[in-house]
Amino acid sequence: MRLALAGAGLFGEEHLRALARIEGVEVAAIADINGKAAQGAAERHGVKDWGTDIIPLIDRHRPDGLIIATPGHTHVPLAKAALARGIPVLVEKPVAMTAADAALLAEADAKGPAFVLPGHVLRFSEPHRMIFDVIASGAIGRVLSFASRRYRDDSHALRYTDIDPIMMTMIHDIDLALWMTGAFVSEVLARRSPADRQHRSHTLMTAGGRNGASWSLTTAWTFPGEALPPDRIEIVGEQGGIDFETATYIRQYGTSPRSIDLAGQEDVSLIAEDSCFVDCIRKGKRPGIVTSGDAYAGLQIAEAAMASLREGGIVRLP
Repeated sequence: MRLALAGAGLFGEEHLRALARIEGVEVAAIADINGKAAQGAAERHGVKDWGTDIIPLIDRHRPDGLIIATPGHTHVPLAKAALARGIPVLVEKPVAMTAADAALLAEADAKGPAFVLPGHVLRFSEPHRMIFDVIASGAIGRVLSFASRRYRDDSHALRYTDIDPIMMTMIHDIDLALWMTGAFVSEVLARRSPADRQHRSHTLMTAGGRNGASWSLTTAWTFPGEALPPDRIEIVGEQGGIDFETATYIRQYGTSPRSIDLAGQEDVSLIAEDSCFVDCIRKGKRPGIVTSGDAYAGLQIAEAAMASLREGGIVRLP
């Protein structure tokens, strides 16, 4: 299995480390607009070819798949170019910077045999899949509410100046809420404090699901240093609920209560995501865990949240 990688930054390096742990996978080429970054990543990971533009590299090597870990505004053009050549793509989140562009990507995805796997890595996380399985089993009944927090250190405000925290961080929780509640939303309300800061701020989004479930999602890029509260999910169902803290525990409440200790477990979600991409290519099948349509739905809600911040009120979705 021969893959190519677009993007030799933080996420690109993480993918290279994950791919090194998957049997039978070779990275044939790496590209990054920063040629030194591409060359350095190639030398560190034993990749023979590198450059500043991935398109001539995939034309030269004709890889079996392409992983796109470049800045968000490049995702759709690069993915469409690969799909037009019959090359499946794994696209880091957000797959596009607008819902309209995500819709174009979904259209391109549907036209040919090559596919898009959105890089919504938490759908590949074992603890998150355990939570989904509990919900799907009916053990806590119909989901009534989904709440999450996802806080990051304040260096994010300097590193990601070109993207809103909703698109960078909260997009994970929007996708999880869509997945775990099983419903799109009808209305969104967002608040940010301080209201005049985009990045070094706290953002709250509430939403109403079309199946009656309510959402409450929060993110903040305000914490100095690396001591952060763990990511958290709280789900209330008609017959119980679930509390989850990343790398700490899952607690299920209701008629079948239990607690699962997660301390010390290795996070292999990116390896699972990349393995799914490789397996789908090998078997000639499309991914079912997360689709370009799922990514489009999440971006519609993210855009509604940002519109709510601008307009100062509830945004209703069609």
